[in-house]
Amino acid sequence: MDCKHITRLTLGNKIFLLSVLLFMINELGVSEVNIVFFKSYLNDLIAPIVLLTLTNFLLSLYVKSPYKFSKRQLIFFFLYLSIFFEYLLPKASNSYVADPNDLLAYSSGILLYHFLINKK
Repeated sequence: MDCKHITRLTLGNKIFLLSVLLFMINELGVSEVNIVFFKSYLNDLIAPIVLLTLTNFLLSLYVKSPYKFSKRQLIFFFLYLSIFFEYLLPKASNSYVADPNDLLAYSSGILLYHFLINKK
């Protein structure tokens, strides 16, 4: 499979593109929306979608065919995010705060990725 087709399948996904757009809007503070969810949890919800899609793109280029993450890999990714961002970073720096609601956002983002994007 050629690179253009793999790029179109992964980086051209509408959910991925919408996630990147929402992430940028939320990070740049362009939106005047003052809803706590958007300020606190939107990026935690869409970050797994963006990260997994970009990783999927690189792996698909490497294996030269569309790559699909297994459920085991997605669970590992959730554990990685949870341990790193909710346990290790808050212990290492006062700039980070552990928030159990982030775990719900991470898992929701991973589930959205699994059911809407992770296709062979």
